[in-house]
Amino acid sequence: MSYPTLPQSQRAWTFTSRGLPREILALNSDFAVPPPPRGANLLIRVSHVSLNPGCYVAMATIPPLVRRLVSGNREYVSEGEFAGVVHLAGPAAPAHLCSGARVFGCMPVPKLIAGAGTLAEYFVIPAESVALVPDTMRWPEAAGLAGGGQTAFNMLIETTLRPGTRVLVNGASGGVGTMVVQLAKAQGAYIVATCSGANVDLVKSLGADQVVDYRVNTPLPTHLAKAYGAEPFEYILDCIGTQALFEQCASYLTPTGLFVNVGNFEGPGITIWHAMLNTYLPCIFGGVPRRYKMISTTPNGEKAAGLARMVEEGQLRVVVDEVFQFEDAMKVGLRLAPSAQHV
Repeated sequence: MSYPTLPQSQRAWTFTSRGLPREILALNSDFAVPPPPRGANLLIRVSHVSLNPGCYVAMATIPPLVRRLVSGNREYVSEGEFAGVVHLAGPAAPAHLCSGARVFGCMPVPKLIAGAGTLAEYFVIPAESVALVPDTMRWPEAAGLAGGGQTAFNMLIETTLRPGTRVLVNGASGGVGTMVVQLAKAQGAYIVATCSGANVDLVKSLGADQVVDYRVNTPLPTHLAKAYGAEPFEYILDCIGTQALFEQCASYLTPTGLFVNVGNFEGPGITIWHAMLNTYLPCIFGGVPRRYKMISTTPNGEKAAGLARMVEEGQLRVVVDEVFQFEDAMKVGLRLAPSAQHV
């Protein structure tokens, strides 16, 4: 199979300053295409990209100076999850990741901080961060699997679930949350999940035993203390990153329970600061008397391939809300739903 000569320019959604997507993102029709990949890197021709709230927060909070110091560039591309075709493979890339291979994956965090995102027609990524798309999997599903799936998998590594283990999943209708609910239910957990009222039926269909509408039951920690204080959770899996949920969790998390967080809704800097306090601040100085664990995800092609096998076998499904054209990315970007893709 032959491929056209690599173009010199491409379309990409780029930004140069810090702010909300609607304020800073612009469609650049003359963005440079990366040169042919070296080593074990891959040049990807994009099919679909999954938009992630974490990238939304990062765009609003990471100063351009930080990105410039990391990358040396002054123009950046957002987003990290994707599905596409290997256009060119570096000389040291594995044989199965050759030109023409259908792949999916997630950009490593350092590259995301540098502004080397996937919301473009072409980009370069390490071969170790991708996996082959199974023949039975559709592009939109593949694009939304790697980041959320691997993050959910890493959250559950921190737990010891058994039939009946009581688990609270906060943010259960998002890209990570939908995966966490399914994976935890497969291990027999009893799941209470939070989401908006519009997503209650979806979350129940994924395996949640009870669903709490966080918009109706406010403040959420107060509701949880009243509703579940007598039967507290053994694990709280926070896919949003809400500090108040941890600060008050002694009322609804068992004394030996564990609070696992992956969200950065309040911003990376604030989240890191809270994580340090939550992990190390003694109770006598105001610390919460419960265990806390902050999880980060390093993209791994082998783990991504394992998730793909689970989808093939019917053990896991990727929730896709809508599919948008590339030039309409800003329409869905105003919402930044984690499972919304562009073509």
